[in-house]
Amino acid sequence: MPALLIFLLKVNAALLLFCAGYYLVLRHLTFYTLNRFYLVSAIVFATVYPKINLSDFVQQHQQLARPVQTLAFNWQRPAEALIKPITQPNYWYWVELAFWAGAAFLAGRLLMQLFSLYRLYQNSKPARLHGHDVRVIDGLSGPFSFWRSIYVNPAKHDAADLKSILLHEQVHVNEWHTLDILLAELSTIFYWFNPGIWLMKKAVRENIEFITDQKNIEQRG
Repeated sequence: MPALLIFLLKVNAALLLFCAGYYLVLRHLTFYTLNRFYLVSAIVFATVYPKINLSDFVQQHQQLARPVQTLAFNWQRPAEALIKPITQPNYWYWVELAFWAGAAFLAGRLLMQLFSLYRLYQNSKPARLHGHDVRVIDGLSGPFSFWRSIYVNPAKHDAADLKSILLHEQVHVNEWHTLDILLAELSTIFYWFNPGIWLMKKAVRENIEFITDQKNIEQRG
């Protein structure tokens, strides 16, 4: 098996375990900030841990197992001489090709979305509404925030709703929730074949909304 696929196997096995831990335990709790830390750390750790150098431990293990391995090798040598090598099709090549095709498609989609956001930023106008710095947009786009900007069409909302919307989106801005979203999006590009990462992505979006609603309640209280 190619090294890339071994790496992906390790990462995705860890992601499935972290995903199960969140949905079975943490999702039912109201420690939303802790859940945010857990989700972000889980994605980062799952990606990093296969690269941790465990060579010292492996070498010690190999030294202990060497006498047994030598005995097994000597026992198998006569049998191996009778076996003729059989040429097999390289299935792993097609597996890798499918992986990169899926990753390229999702990467292209994310780039198009980011380009659309950039165009929207260029076409919007800065303004200040109810004490919040915003980017005023036209059309039917709903209010949202990205990075340090709030995008809204004031003509589509009355004054009371607009104030609540801006308070909600300001929390997203203050808490840097865009970083969570981008991390989840990048993870789905490279681990798209794993259902666990799509559930983690959903959990990230869901949890930051829980955090935002909790912050709004605290501010109003």
